Parts: sequence; C-alpha cells; structure tokens
Amino acid sequence: MKAKTSTSTSQKRYFVEGRIFAVVRSNNHQLKHIKNMSQGEIAFAVIKSDPPRMGQIIDAGRDGLSFSYIENGKRLPRTSEMDILFAEKEFHLSRLPFEPIDETVEDEKRPFSTHSMKRMTVQFGELTPFQQRQIDHLLEHFTTGEVPEHSEYTSAG
Repeated sequence: MKAKTSTSTSQKRYFVEGRIFAVVRSNNHQLKHIKNMSQGEIAFAVIKSDPPRMGQIIDAGRDGLSFSYIENGKRLPRTSEMDILFAEKEFHLSRLPFEPIDETVEDEKRPFSTHSMKRMTVQFGELTPFQQRQIDHLLEHFTTGEVPEHSEYTSAG
C-alpha cells in the first residue's frame, strides 16, 4: 500500500493519555476482537502473537504516530501493518498500513535502564474511511494536548 505524500510533521501531533499501545502485526497475529476479553487475555494474545515491535504510543496525529519500544532485534515485515490497542477503553483499531520514517535510540533519556529503548515514528498508509474516523476518535477522546512544533517529543522533527 502506498504511503501518503505528506510528511508526518505536516499535521498537528497530540500527546496520548493512558496506556495506548501500537502493536506491529506478525504472521501469527492472535488479536481479533477484544470486546469480551479481560485485560489479561488481551495481554496474553498480544504476547503470544510475538510482534516485531510493540510499545506505548507517545504522540499521534491524523497521519501517523510515534511509540517507544524495547529493542528485540526482530526485523519488520516487508509490508507492515499495526494495531492500536487501548484495553481499558476496549478500543482496538486493526490493520493500519504504515511506513517507518524515523527510529531513534532513547537510552540517553534512561541512563540506568538494562534494556535498549527505541522510539519509532511511522506514517500511515492509505486508511479506510472507518480507520480514519477511529483515528479521529482516538485524537478527540484520548489525547491531552498538542505537541509543540519544535519539542523533543515532536515526531521526526
């Protein structure tokens, strides 16, 4: 799927509140519908799917997002899709096409960490109208404020 032509810094970014996760899909993806699952069952399904990247979303916009994750040495699939998951609110958005546009090491911010932390910024590919409405819902209901344009938190900027 072809990525949008705009860059991820062309649109506003917002800090995401709560524990909302980005889960890059693997070939053995297990997460389908979370409506009747407990948070433990959701966590188990995500871990069992062995995602190449999974982490807490830092900021998001209509065109992409960034998230922190623990480096695991796994390669991304050639065609990448991700899910956005907010188990506490039963919010699950599936199969978002994306293209990585930036990846940085965050270890300098966590000097005593035993794991290598990274931050990945992605740009969404072509979204369905439903997916775009769900992204708009996420931005409207689960964000705390706009990320300043020249902030250290601004994705790829």
